[in-house]
Amino acid sequence: MYTLILWYRLRIKENMKILSRYCLKEFIPPFLISLICFTCIILFDELFRLVKLFVKKGVSPLYLIESLLYVIPATVVLSIPMAALVAILLALGRLSTDSEIMAMRAHGIGYHQLMIPLLSATVLLSVIDLGLMEYVLPRATLASVSLKRDIQRHNPALILEEGTVMKELQSEGKIWMYESTDPNTEQMQNVKIWDEYLPGKPRFTLAETATLRYENGDAKLKLFNGHTYEPLTDDSEGFRITQFKEQTLALDFKKDLQRGDYKSRHPQTMRVGELKAHIGNLEDTVKQKPDKTSEYTINRLRYAKVEYHKKFAIPFACLAFGIIGIPLGFIVKKNGKMIGFGIGLAVILLYYLLLQIGQSGGLSGNMHPAFAMWFPNIVIGILGIAFIIRMLGEGKLQTWRDSDSKIPIIVNRSAES
Repeated sequence: MYTLILWYRLRIKENMKILSRYCLKEFIPPFLISLICFTCIILFDELFRLVKLFVKKGVSPLYLIESLLYVIPATVVLSIPMAALVAILLALGRLSTDSEIMAMRAHGIGYHQLMIPLLSATVLLSVIDLGLMEYVLPRATLASVSLKRDIQRHNPALILEEGTVMKELQSEGKIWMYESTDPNTEQMQNVKIWDEYLPGKPRFTLAETATLRYENGDAKLKLFNGHTYEPLTDDSEGFRITQFKEQTLALDFKKDLQRGDYKSRHPQTMRVGELKAHIGNLEDTVKQKPDKTSEYTINRLRYAKVEYHKKFAIPFACLAFGIIGIPLGFIVKKNGKMIGFGIGLAVILLYYLLLQIGQSGGLSGNMHPAFAMWFPNIVIGILGIAFIIRMLGEGKLQTWRDSDSKIPIIVNRSAES
């Protein structure tokens, strides 16, 4: 008797391995195809924007390819959960359409046995996505920001536009514009420059004409016949006006594209430990001067907390999508692929709509940052659990009905006679 039980358990274990391999075999191809499709779709918008920037700047296409490579990790992080959901729906839709799930059920395989390999795959994808968020995405984002900064500093004469505020130097606290161009001298007319020469001390410069030239590869903006307005240093409300006939400003632009080291303290370029320390520093600043804390510091703190919880919430969207995708996949009967793909897009749209609502609420302070970022996962997960409970309940009810039914007895009357 013991030998029979042991053989039966080994048989069940072997069948589960075969079943798991079969389910994963159906899951992996549509997952890879969906991952490539979603990644390309997300990249298209970034590609158009980058092409426009590169054409204006006249930069080598190699930098465009490099910039796209830096953007790919951010798109893959978003694509993995979406691809996992669509792959589950397509895989189960195919099995349902070909009546394979019905055949498995007829051989005593329960829904929970089919769920185990797919849920395990979503957990593994969540861990992989979390690793990308922690180790790959911060470095790629920093490299992307650094390259874009170097490109924006390159050859501004190619993107000078009349009546347009140029913000390439906004990170250095300086923006400028000109109203028109003299057709004879090609000089810029009515040039306006806003900058901050001291913390909290804005300065405004107005010149009649100006020229932009390069000296030893550095950009020089030469102003003619203008005035400079700057507040007094004694904190009074007056302004000091300085008149000049000629003034030269050095712009942080290069004629040739030069790569430089760039260190950013933006939350998206930080790993979890660095971001946590950054949040701690901001919280200490707020606690030390609670009455004098600026709105800017509070917004920075909220944004950092939102980005911190986003690093965990988005990867585990794979698991949330798996929880809701499996019961939805089982109910697909006909035209499984098309219906599964449509259901997947609807769930993805709902998820990212909730994500935007949560992010807006977290940044505005109306929602706690942790709840704001986990809110879409919670909603999708609860809906998925409700579907699973209903699915398992219906499966048990059907099994009970089948066991309660009696086998009909057929009597051969010709044999009796």
